[in-house]
Amino acid sequence: MAEPIRLFVSSSPDLEAEREVVGQVVAGLPIRLGWEIRHTPKPGEALAPALEAVEAAHLYVFILGMDYAAPMGLEWGRAVRARKRTLVFVKEVPHSPAAALWLSEHGAKVERIAFDSLAAFRHAFERHLIQALLDLAETLRLHLDEIEGLAARMKALEEAALQAPAVARGADRSAIILGER
Repeated sequence: MAEPIRLFVSSSPDLEAEREVVGQVVAGLPIRLGWEIRHTPKPGEALAPALEAVEAAHLYVFILGMDYAAPMGLEWGRAVRARKRTLVFVKEVPHSPAAALWLSEHGAKVERIAFDSLAAFRHAFERHLIQALLDLAETLRLHLDEIEGLAARMKALEEAALQAPAVARGADRSAIILGER
């Protein structure tokens, strides 16, 4: 039996909805191989299995929300040392001092994908995950029909993005709007 695609997701506790999206996107991809998705352990869970899972992963996904919480730093360091294929997503929210420090230290060194909503995260995550899978197709031993299915899904995502109306931003904040005189 072929080995599953191993994905490790490093994130803080405030990103539960984004972790759910990761599972939904993965489940919807046209791939026959199984998946093994591991996440940052919750407080009280053992750390060693998570760090081993980072080293065994084909893809390492780092999602930064409001906070940069332990043991994300250990996971990040392990992924960098192991030279893992990494996808970095940063939620556009006020960041804690720890998250701001991580961004100032690493932000310019890595390609990061910004998102401001769950829908934006879903779209960006799916697009970048598909591209990573296509890049790793030989390593993962994907079949031609799986590669074609991923390419078709990528094309559909790009077409949907082109057809999406522009979204105005900033109207959700307090404001004073002056009328004409």
